[in-house]
Amino acid sequence: MAGTTDIAEIFCDESGHDGENLLAGTTPVLAHSSLYMDLGEATDLVGYLRSKTKAQSPELKASDVLRNGQAIKELFGEKGKLVGHTQVYLVEKANFAIGKIIDLLIEEEAYRRGINLYAGGLAKQMADDLYEYGPRALGADAWNDLVAAFTSLMRTKQRKGGAKETVDGFFEKIDEYRLRSRREKVSQVLQLVWMTRSHADAFQQALAAGWAQKTLDPLQSSLFQLAYSWHGALKRPIVIMHDEQTALTEKLLRLLVKVANEGSPSSFNLPNLKFPLLDVKQIDSKTDPRIQLADIAAGFCRQVAENALRGNADQERLEQVRRFVHFNSVWGDAKSWEQIRPREAFGI
Repeated sequence: MAGTTDIAEIFCDESGHDGENLLAGTTPVLAHSSLYMDLGEATDLVGYLRSKTKAQSPELKASDVLRNGQAIKELFGEKGKLVGHTQVYLVEKANFAIGKIIDLLIEEEAYRRGINLYAGGLAKQMADDLYEYGPRALGADAWNDLVAAFTSLMRTKQRKGGAKETVDGFFEKIDEYRLRSRREKVSQVLQLVWMTRSHADAFQQALAAGWAQKTLDPLQSSLFQLAYSWHGALKRPIVIMHDEQTALTEKLLRLLVKVANEGSPSSFNLPNLKFPLLDVKQIDSKTDPRIQLADIAAGFCRQVAENALRGNADQERLEQVRRFVHFNSVWGDAKSWEQIRPREAFGI
């Protein structure tokens, strides 16, 4: 494991990031990978992988390694070189989008009334109900239309050529669909959404003013979870070294460090997972082999998770990936999650 200094440097990269484009991006899954390893050990490992895969580019990429079955086994197998060094946080983007309906609208109204939706797991239960029963309650097309309208409304940046959903338009859909719903659990949640128009208006004002702190991009929350987990495992202050990523603005990184050290703002109504996150720095992946190894782990885990979501994952790959996947990943599809992190294997 990495050295003996008081500070632990964690190296991160992602695969499948589409920003706030949660429903029509290049992939349904984001994998955010983190690695803790000595520079010398990582340098030797990348050199070995370059030789084994005959990689020609200056930077070792996931695509170089994931075509080589033996290299995959040596990295991700039972005694793989990355086991114990790597955590990967998965996000099923459709489930993340549904959760944001609760976070950005219903939770705001609950907070106004003095109710903590997170304390007893009610927020998660509502999101799970929408994910499981929403398509059956409204029909797949209507359900997808509703979630797409929500993500369009709450994005900080609209897709090129796309017309942004309006508050009026979104709540017209909510009014129609809450009355059409054929599942009581969905009807109840949509009725709660119907009562949150003032919060949707306030969020649009915050977007226009440029000071909205909650967004639809899962990169931020996954990075926070990874840093928190590594602090728990290593009991040391954390510095994140992340591959260069335009979504990680200086403003956002300052906020992440502030929230980690001081706790989340009271208006967020979230548990205060305070821990010593000293800094988040962005570096060129070509300059450090640990970023390249994080990229390989992210690509591998995303590939296997997507196959599980489609129902065609290889059993050996599933056994390999479950050694790395973060327990608190955002995932709605129960069948594929049971393959990725089976309850029996983890004593759940």
